[in-house]
Amino acid sequence: MSGPSALPSARRQASLIVATFALVGAALGVLGFVAGDWARTQFVTAASGAAPETFGPVFLALSVFQTTVTVLAVAPVLAAVVGLLSGSRFADPTAAAGVVAGGALVGFFCLAGLGLLGLSALSGRGTAQVYSLRVALGPLLLGGAVTTATGAGAGALGSRFVR
Repeated sequence: MSGPSALPSARRQASLIVATFALVGAALGVLGFVAGDWARTQFVTAASGAAPETFGPVFLALSVFQTTVTVLAVAPVLAAVVGLLSGSRFADPTAAAGVVAGGALVGFFCLAGLGLLGLSALSGRGTAQVYSLRVALGPLLLGGAVTTATGAGAGALGSRFVR
């Protein structure tokens, strides 16, 4: 699009979607690290009782796993919200679906990458049971597909409400 327009370009909309996903991913990464380190401190380092060396690492691994599930669960919801909002900027449902799907796909991997980066920064005593990032590849690929489809559908629906 050339000149000033009420509707932004597809590139700008996709960039906005990716930036939103990246921002949320960075927040989840920081909070994941803080929560994981807190769990490690509470249940491994400062733990006492009958068998803290057994319970602590397992609890830490479950905390990291649950944070990863949160990253996977947040992505389609975020794709639906930004899809409806960004899709409403396009008159053509196919264009809206394509732009939002592309933004959601790239955005998902930014969100997941930044979220898992925070979790991978956990180290020290009790972190041996935390899953390796290689194990998360399958669920991440599936999560990317689901998030992309959700974004595309929401974008197409949002285009029905053109501003």
